[in-house]
Amino acid sequence: MQIQHYCAIGDSITDRRNHFVDTWYYDWLNRWWHPKALSLFAVSGATISGGFNSMTVYSRMVPASCDLLTIYGGINDFGRNQPLGQLGDATPDTFYGALDQMLSQTLQDHPQTAVYFISHVKIGRLFFPPVNPLGLHQADYEKAIADVTAAYSVPHLSLYQSWLDFSIPEMAARYSLDTLHPNDAGQLVIARMIKDFIEAHG
Repeated sequence: MQIQHYCAIGDSITDRRNHFVDTWYYDWLNRWWHPKALSLFAVSGATISGGFNSMTVYSRMVPASCDLLTIYGGINDFGRNQPLGQLGDATPDTFYGALDQMLSQTLQDHPQTAVYFISHVKIGRLFFPPVNPLGLHQADYEKAIADVTAAYSVPHLSLYQSWLDFSIPEMAARYSLDTLHPNDAGQLVIARMIKDFIEAHG
């Protein structure tokens, strides 16, 4: 692929300041694709909705030179109990509404940029409980991502629907640190999935 400037928006799975792993998924993509520039917009614990370091803020920082953008998020909206809302919401205070605003604004600001959304694998119980205090499951936020990305025709790589599943103890032990954050092996597997997905859609 011919990429000039790859940008990645995300949370702790993208924020290299955590020092969780030696090589992150975008490092692998950088090695494989050789873009001229790589920019990261990631803060641990960030949600898409307005509760915690909203990714909608970071999406506004993407430079005009970006020709490939991945947005890897949503798991903290589930784990940090952000209201789900419904399709058609126009408020940044719900997950549906904030995701709608972020994609709408990003596509308007960067009409020539290839934008992809990545949702996380099914997680285990060590980091977040399987049901949040709002009575919602990870699958509810996954459906919201599928709904909104489809509405904007943004390609959605659902790792939640992939074979990689951190709710399976054996798989979590091999590919994760804590049933949520991928280890080095998990980052490599995720990088390969992202590569294959983007190259198939590019």
